[in-house]
Amino acid sequence: MRSLALLVLLAACGGRQAQATAEMQDFRCKDRAINYTVEHHMGGNELGVQMDCTEGPRIKRWKVDKGGQRIEDGRAMTPGEFDDVWSQIQGVGWENLKDCTNGTEGKNDPLYKFAIKDDQNSNAFQCQSQTVPFPYNSLVDPLDVAAQKSGKQLGDDEPSELKAFDKKDKQK
Repeated sequence: MRSLALLVLLAACGGRQAQATAEMQDFRCKDRAINYTVEHHMGGNELGVQMDCTEGPRIKRWKVDKGGQRIEDGRAMTPGEFDDVWSQIQGVGWENLKDCTNGTEGKNDPLYKFAIKDDQNSNAFQCQSQTVPFPYNSLVDPLDVAAQKSGKQLGDDEPSELKAFDKKDKQK
């Protein structure tokens, strides 16, 4: 039993040491930043994710609901995590992307807007589509995954109209 407790204690310290080592990594910002916003999405009037390193590696996400209320959260990233996500972004060839021509382009479809820069290049482009097409989805997906690591829901996922409807249905 005593050896089990010692093993658990060592494992806990090992986790802290791994985190400390990860946070001490050498990091060069190189003025890297990316953000995308989606306007007129069914999840809200605006959704967005931004990853930058102006105040250390970080990521934040936000949502503006149909009533105009803004909800956001953010967190620091380890240098290794930032570099991993950035390498996925870099692999898309963002410097050469233009406004998309392979979206659904319906007048009521969500509008995805991108702004990306580093110490050598900058680019901004957009895509109007029900779902973001390739290769633009290769920018959105790694950012969404990194932003979701906090594990928290960003706002309430059920609109108040549906809650009211559900409440009426339960009263019957």
